[in-house]
Amino acid sequence: MKNGNWQATILSDPEHEHLVAEMSFGGQFLLLLDREQSRENVCVSFPVKDGAGEIRVPLADFVAQLQAAAADLCR
Repeated sequence: MKNGNWQATILSDPEHEHLVAEMSFGGQFLLLLDREQSRENVCVSFPVKDGAGEIRVPLADFVAQLQAAAADLCR
């Protein structure tokens, strides 16, 4: 699915038991969404360049922190 510069690709990754969604912007991979724990508990993962794995955060927490940071920035 593509929306402007954003693109979401739903796929079955061998490293995950369930489907995942890769999110890209302008052709650059940004993050991966998964629902490994449950359908209600979607997590966002960010790649780490040094090969140490990934940073994985509950999506709801990530969105709340983005909104709080944007609100602080706009004050």
